[in-house]
Amino acid sequence: MTSALTDTAVVRLYPLHIGESEDGVCEVGRVDTGDFVELPAEGVDLVRWLGAGLPLGEVRRRFADRYGTEPDLADFLDGIASCGFLRVDATTGEAGAPATGATADRRGIAVLANLPPHRVSWLLAPPMRLLYVGGWLTVPVLLVLVPSLRPTPADAFLLEGVLANALVVAMVAWMLVLLHELAHAATVRALGVTGRLSISRRLWFLVAQTEMSAVRSVPRRRRYAPYLAGLTWDLLLMSVCLVLQLAGMHERLVRGVVYTLTLSVVYQFLVFMRTDIYYVLGNWLRLGDLMGDTRRWLANQLRRLVGRDPGHDLGGVPSRELRIIRWYAPFYLLGSLAVTAALLALTAPAMVTMVRLAVDGIDAPVDGLAFWNGVGFLALVALQLATFGWVLVTERRTAA
Repeated sequence: MTSALTDTAVVRLYPLHIGESEDGVCEVGRVDTGDFVELPAEGVDLVRWLGAGLPLGEVRRRFADRYGTEPDLADFLDGIASCGFLRVDATTGEAGAPATGATADRRGIAVLANLPPHRVSWLLAPPMRLLYVGGWLTVPVLLVLVPSLRPTPADAFLLEGVLANALVVAMVAWMLVLLHELAHAATVRALGVTGRLSISRRLWFLVAQTEMSAVRSVPRRRRYAPYLAGLTWDLLLMSVCLVLQLAGMHERLVRGVVYTLTLSVVYQFLVFMRTDIYYVLGNWLRLGDLMGDTRRWLANQLRRLVGRDPGHDLGGVPSRELRIIRWYAPFYLLGSLAVTAALLALTAPAMVTMVRLAVDGIDAPVDGLAFWNGVGFLALVALQLATFGWVLVTERRTAA
């Protein structure tokens, strides 16, 4: 945005949603892209006046009358342009610059975008809540009362062959992940907005995710449904599998599904990563970017320890959120270190051993099972590492 902002110039904004005021700020953003920011009352007024098509001179006059000072419109317009809110530049008449940084990350596939919301609105109907509560209660009750139903690591072995078992377990796991994400997407669509499905990572884990920041256009109390939809589906499916076991169906696949879903449910409660419960916690506490601000806060503390000035300006973070960050930061740091240590101490040695066995298998005759087990396993490992590397590079390019 150039400095030639005349009083007669008019800025064109995309349609923006302005949420309710909470702790002196409102969530403002584009529902169509899911890009939202938090603005104080002064910023909200500027957005409203600019969105109404008022000339910049009139915007300046109204702001000065209300707040007793001139607004820095150049800086403000630069800010909303970087968020992708600017449709037409006031000085050039050209389309506004595309969003940069996190707001530019529109990776993924829009899921159920053409599905009319009323087709899935029944998911949020009051009678369905009884079913959802039943799923949340049934699983812990059965696992506590019937010890034989509790999953064990042996349930992860669905077939005898190493390669065949790895392939089947991977297929089952990713199918369950896809159903988990579709539950998020369907519930988001029931609220009239659209989620985007993509591959991402959480620390060292490769995951699928449904980006659903557009739900910030609905009141906070209605956001819990989409945030908890995937976890609720997992628990409902677990309930069905546990009941099947009670009925005498103890096939390996049923127990394998329960084992896989148990790991998924436990994972969702690791709030030092961006899991479903992390978003529930952030919504309940009315927080912005808790994890991002925590990382920046920790980086500032580290720089202070070595006698350097803070590298991140946290002046825009509300004092209430800073207090929560100080509580959350040790939990985030210790949790991340614990997961990394467990990966290095448990998973890495086992993976090295399996890779060594697979490499040894390549020396076997080509027409033997050992050779093809080795080749197949190494191919799976290479595919996973390549996908993780692609995700990591894409994230860094986006953040640049």
